[in-house]
Amino acid sequence: MSSDQQQEAPASMSFPWPPSNGIYGTYDLHCHCGAIRYTMKISPPLYEEDAQGKEQYVAGECDCSHCERQGYMSVHPLAKDVEFTQGLEDRVEYYCGAKNNPHWFCRKCGSVFGSDLTHLMTEVLGMENRMTVNVRMLKDYDPDKLKTRKMKFMKNMPPKYEV
Repeated sequence: MSSDQQQEAPASMSFPWPPSNGIYGTYDLHCHCGAIRYTMKISPPLYEEDAQGKEQYVAGECDCSHCERQGYMSVHPLAKDVEFTQGLEDRVEYYCGAKNNPHWFCRKCGSVFGSDLTHLMTEVLGMENRMTVNVRMLKDYDPDKLKTRKMKFMKNMPPKYEV
């Protein structure tokens, strides 16, 4: 779809990411074996101690068939704020659903570490590109320091998952 055909997201549409509050956290992440390493800058920050008394980013636990099976806990930083520092040659892609937004895995250990939302963000919504990042890949992952919420809308989105 060309840029003159992009659709603006309706003002009433809710997204699984909060607006930036001007306070950023920067985090190191890696797959289980460490072959793939990356950093992420995100606002609001993930941890209370980084939030300077303001809101924390609330990570989502998606109920789609893929995320539930993989144990995905996601945040959606701007793509420009994610930098891969090692191991992209070990990234493999898996397409499910409408087959537009690949999920990324480590070829060596199988960790699911993110997904590419380029098609959804730029072509469907006409918005700045974001990625999905699995916060379970945080270098110092501590689920007790994160705020999370269940996202209960994807399971019923088309196309219906069938094996």
